[in-house]
Amino acid sequence: MSLRTAVARSVAVGIIIAIIGIIIGAAIGYYGMSQAKTVTVPTTVTKVITKTITSTIVTTKTTTATATVPPAVTTTTTTTHTTTTPITTTTTHTTTTTHTTTATLTAAPYGKYLHTTVIYLIQNDASARVFTLKRGVADMAVIPPDQLSAVNGTKMGNYEVKVVERGLSFDIVYIVLNTLKPPFNNLLVRRALAYAIPYKMIWETVYHNTVVGLVGVIPKGMLGWTDYNVIHYTFNLTKARELLKKAGINPSKYTIVIYYNQGNTARAKVATILSTYWGYLGFKVMVQALSWPQLLEKTEKPAFDVYIIGWAPDFVDPDDYAGPMMYGGTKFDFVKVYTNVAPSEVGKYLASARIIDTPKYYVIVGPVGTGAKVSLPKNKPIIVVQYKLAKKQIPPQNCTAFVTINPAFYRNVTIDALIIAGRDITNPVIREPIYQAVEILSNHEIPIIWLGQYKVVQVYWSWVHGMYVNPVLGIRFDLVYETKAPSTPAIGIGNYVNNPSTFVISTIGWPQSFDPAKDYETFGWQIFHQVGDTLVTYWKSDFTHVVPDLAVAWCHNKNGTIWFFVIRGGVKAYDPWHHKLYPINATDVLFTIWRIARLRLDPSWMITSFIDVNHSKVLTEQEFNQYLKTHPMIANYMGKTITVTSLKQLLQFFGYSGPTAGVVMLKLYKPYAAILNILADPFTMIIPAKYLFDNVPQLKGKYLQAMKAAEWGKNPAAWAAYIKPGESDPTHVFLNKYLIGTGPYYIAGYKRGSYIILKINPYYWNSTLWLKLYGYKP
Repeated sequence: MSLRTAVARSVAVGIIIAIIGIIIGAAIGYYGMSQAKTVTVPTTVTKVITKTITSTIVTTKTTTATATVPPAVTTTTTTTHTTTTPITTTTTHTTTTTHTTTATLTAAPYGKYLHTTVIYLIQNDASARVFTLKRGVADMAVIPPDQLSAVNGTKMGNYEVKVVERGLSFDIVYIVLNTLKPPFNNLLVRRALAYAIPYKMIWETVYHNTVVGLVGVIPKGMLGWTDYNVIHYTFNLTKARELLKKAGINPSKYTIVIYYNQGNTARAKVATILSTYWGYLGFKVMVQALSWPQLLEKTEKPAFDVYIIGWAPDFVDPDDYAGPMMYGGTKFDFVKVYTNVAPSEVGKYLASARIIDTPKYYVIVGPVGTGAKVSLPKNKPIIVVQYKLAKKQIPPQNCTAFVTINPAFYRNVTIDALIIAGRDITNPVIREPIYQAVEILSNHEIPIIWLGQYKVVQVYWSWVHGMYVNPVLGIRFDLVYETKAPSTPAIGIGNYVNNPSTFVISTIGWPQSFDPAKDYETFGWQIFHQVGDTLVTYWKSDFTHVVPDLAVAWCHNKNGTIWFFVIRGGVKAYDPWHHKLYPINATDVLFTIWRIARLRLDPSWMITSFIDVNHSKVLTEQEFNQYLKTHPMIANYMGKTITVTSLKQLLQFFGYSGPTAGVVMLKLYKPYAAILNILADPFTMIIPAKYLFDNVPQLKGKYLQAMKAAEWGKNPAAWAAYIKPGESDPTHVFLNKYLIGTGPYYIAGYKRGSYIILKINPYYWNSTLWLKLYGYKP
C-alpha cells in the first residue's frame, strides 16, 4: 500500500484553519452481543502511514492540466431502468452545447442565493489570500493563525470578515518518542519530558490559541475520550527533575535529536521550544528539519529519537486513532470479551489481571487461564478482556511504523488486546469503556506526548450564512447560502465575478488525484463531497447517525458480517466532458467499491481490510426479498432496531417509498463497528462503470462483455480481467483527469495549481431540496 502523500488531509484547504469538525460519537447500531464475544484477529495491522499531518503550505506540481471551462448544456435523456437480473440501462442522448465563462446571478425568491458556481482559487502565498479576502474577491479563505487579526473585522459596506471558532476538530498534533531507545524506554523519563513542556506558551505563541490540550490518543468529542483517571501533564520543571532523579539517569549523557517536516513553521517553533526546555533538564538537544520523504524514511523504522507529527480522521471512529497510534503489533490467537462479570469470577477467565478504572466500568485485561485475583468495590460492572498470545511474535524493532506498529514502536500487550477487542465489538455501550481504557493507558504510559487538539476556525464574509462543521466531509456548498454583497469583483478567471450565486474560496494546495480510489487528502475529499454521492452520509454536522444517500435502506445479519444496501432508483451521473447521463444501479455501486480494492492505492486499506469484495454481490429486489423470508436481518436506524423479513418492511422502516435500483450485498471478513463510517467517506463516491468502459481507450466496447463475465455483479472477481492494480491502470489514468459523479455539483473546469470550477448539477437526484431551501429549480 502506498504511503500518504505530503498533501495531508490535515491541511485546511478549501474552508478552514486547522481542519473541520465536531464529533458526536460512533454511528453504528447495536447488534447485541453474547456473554462471550470471540474476536477474530487479523494476521497483520492493515493501517498504513496514511494520516500524518504535514506542512500547512503545499507545493503543487509545476505542470498544468486544463479542462474545458464550463459549458451550459441542454441534454434530453430517455432512460429505461430495470432491476431484474441482469441489471441493465439503456440511454439515448441528444445534446446541444453553448459555451460561456460567466457565472450568472440566479434569482433568489426567498432572499437566499443558492451557490450555482463554486470556484477554488489556489493561492499558496498567505499574503495573497489575505488580500483576496479583504477585497471581497473571495467569500472564504484559509488564513494562517498569525494573520487572523489582519482580516478579522474587515469592513465592506454593512458586511465584515468574521473569524468564527466552531468547537474542536479531530485534528491532533503530537510528539513521538522512540521507546526502543534509551532513555525513552523508561516510563519515568517519558513522563519527565511531558512535564517539561510549556504547553500554554506553545498554544498561545505558536498556534495562536487554535489548539487546546489533549490528554490521550482519542480526541475530545469522539467515542472513548475521557479525562477520568488521567494524568494532567502541566508544565512543571521541578516535577520533571524529580522524575528523572527517580529514574536514575544522568540527562547530560544523552543527546536528543528532534525531527520535523521541512516547511512546517509551527513545528519548527515547537521543536525549538522543546530543545530549550528539555535542555533545562540537562539533555543535549538538537533540532533538524527533514524533507517529507526523508522524515518518512527516518521514522518508519526506529532510527530516530523524537519527531513532531499530526493526525486527521480517515473516518469517525476511535479505532482510526487507537489502532495506528497505539497498537504495538502483538499477535493473538484470540481475544474474547466477557460482560457482567462478578469480581469473584475474574479468576475463572484470567491467569493475571490488569485493572483499568473507567468512568462507568472496570475493564480487566489478562491472559487466558485461571487464578487472577482482584479486589474491587461493587460500584461498577466489570468487563473482562481475555487473550491468548500467538506463539510467533514479530520483534518491535522489525516492525514498520503505522503499518504493523505504532510510530513510537511501543508494545503493550494490554493495550493491544483492548484495541483488537474494540475493533470487533459492535455494541457502542461496550466499545466506549474499552476505548476509554485505551485512552487512559495512552495517557499513563505516554509513548507519545499528546501536544494538542485543533479548534475549528472559519474565516468568511458575513454575507455568507448557514456555515457548519463536519470533521470528515467538509461543507457542502449548496447547503450554505449568501445574501446580496456590496460589490461583485472580478475573480481573474475568464469573465467570472464573485456575485452572491458564486462561492469563491481562496485556498492552498491541489488534490492528490481526481480519482477517488487514489486520493487521500483533504482537498480531493472536499471535491468528491461536492460532485459525488456515497452509500450513506451525514447530514451537515450531525454525527449521531448516518443517513441515506445512494442507499435508501440497509440491514445486516446478527453478527454484522453480511450487509445489504438497497440502492436509490432514478439517480443519474452527469458527464460534463462528453455531455451524457449515466443511470446508477447496484452493479455500479459494487463495481466502484470493488475497483477501490482492486487498485490497491492509498485509501484502499479501508476497503480491503474489512470487505471481501470478491465474495460480495448484486441482487435484484426480488432475490433480496426472497432471501429475507428465510434469513431475517437486523436494521438499525436513528437509534431504533428491528428485525426485517421483507424488502417492503425494510423500506418502511427507513421511510422510503420511491424507486429502487437493485441491492448490494457486502461481505465483511469479520464484524467491524465502523463500516458505515467508512462507507460515508467521500473516496467511496459511486462512479458508473459504463462511463469508464465508454471512454477509457483500452476498455471501449467491452462493457457488456465485462458485465456478463461478472454476471452483473454476482461474480465481481471477473472484473479483474479489465481493471489492474496500481497507478498504471487505464481507468485510474482516465479518472485522474475526467471525474464524474451524481452529486450537487460537477467539475466544469480546472487549471492545475490555479483554480477549480464547479457548477450546479441540473440532474442532481435531490434537486427538490434547492426548491425547498431557495425556491430554485434547475
